[in-house]
Amino acid sequence: MESTTTAEDLASRATSVPDEDGDEVVTACSFLESQANLEREAAEVLPGKFDECTYDKGYIRQPLYACLTCTHPPSKYCQDAASSDTADQLATDPAGMCYSCSIECHAGHEVIELFTKRQFRCDCGTKRLLLPAEQGACCQLKSARTMLAKLENVSNVYNHNFWGMYCSCDKFYVPEDEAGVMIQCYVCNDWYHDSCIGELPSEDDYEDYVCRACVSKHPVLRYIDSKHLLYGRVVDGQVSCIEAATSSNVPSASGECSAANDEGGGEPTLKRARSSVCRLRRDTAAIDAQQPFDLFLAEGWKNHVCTCIDCMREIEANRLVFLVEEDDVVEPEEDETRGESLYESAMKKLRTMDHTRAVDAASAYQSLSSNLKNYLRPFASSGKVVKLQDIQTFFEQQKSGR
Repeated sequence: MESTTTAEDLASRATSVPDEDGDEVVTACSFLESQANLEREAAEVLPGKFDECTYDKGYIRQPLYACLTCTHPPSKYCQDAASSDTADQLATDPAGMCYSCSIECHAGHEVIELFTKRQFRCDCGTKRLLLPAEQGACCQLKSARTMLAKLENVSNVYNHNFWGMYCSCDKFYVPEDEAGVMIQCYVCNDWYHDSCIGELPSEDDYEDYVCRACVSKHPVLRYIDSKHLLYGRVVDGQVSCIEAATSSNVPSASGECSAANDEGGGEPTLKRARSSVCRLRRDTAAIDAQQPFDLFLAEGWKNHVCTCIDCMREIEANRLVFLVEEDDVVEPEEDETRGESLYESAMKKLRTMDHTRAVDAASAYQSLSSNLKNYLRPFASSGKVVKLQDIQTFFEQQKSGR
């Protein structure tokens, strides 16, 4: 993601026409049209405000980004084979940052989108993600915290996503090269290719997906009442419907579930009281004997996660409390001005300024506008093309007070 656009970039995107000498010339109308198009694109790509870092909000679920300019992957994650020999010498720890820091602190860097991750605190400006020395080596949005560079967010969890790699195939994500679809695991937040999973059910038939790695790692996921799962998919790609619990090794309901929970659907019951008796039959030997499989969970599945003392102990120890509680995403605050042009935004800002400062600003703008018109008038009357050097000369004259 590039956040810096120069005048040359704008000119290159505007429609050009040849002048009498055969040189490509960009008209003022074309330039302004390209500027308006860029403003519309920016409003779509960056719809939220980016003036506040999320660091003070602690470990939250939020959209994350990684900077491959400020961090360097080890050789196993290098895309350029020629540089892989020295990669391990330059390698750094992975790091993630919030939406605002990706724009304010890392403009012009090679920034990749990690999408949504939970229980993560912004690393920008900390020990893991210091900016280059020429930028002050500190987060631009929390520069007052002089001790931040010595700290590290010890509860953050990192994986290959922070180097741009996804799925069990460990492939670097290039949006324009992707074929098929990718779906996100609700537990680990990694993304998987449909071709690597196998045949997928219809999107309308399930609410959340859990990858086979998470199912293997966390047995509590296999304790979910099987009547409210959609599919179990074994490694060889064969689909096995597990709604009929007797036809699989997945534990079925023990009959101790309440009638309300057996109905399924609806909103999950949050922070349910713990019971000393497990709601589901826990046949550990049968569970461990199963081949790893992917889970596609039907709507309302959170109502059917067991919250007995033993299950909750496992849930809390593995930081899986989001399985039984709300799991909201902290999104950037919507910027109501993103749909405005630069001119409209400037005028609105002018109206909020102190009256004296507003008058001074308006006077300076009027003076600059008048001087520019006078400077360009001879070009207009003679039909001469205004070149970059002419504009540079004008602004040099303004600086010198001529």
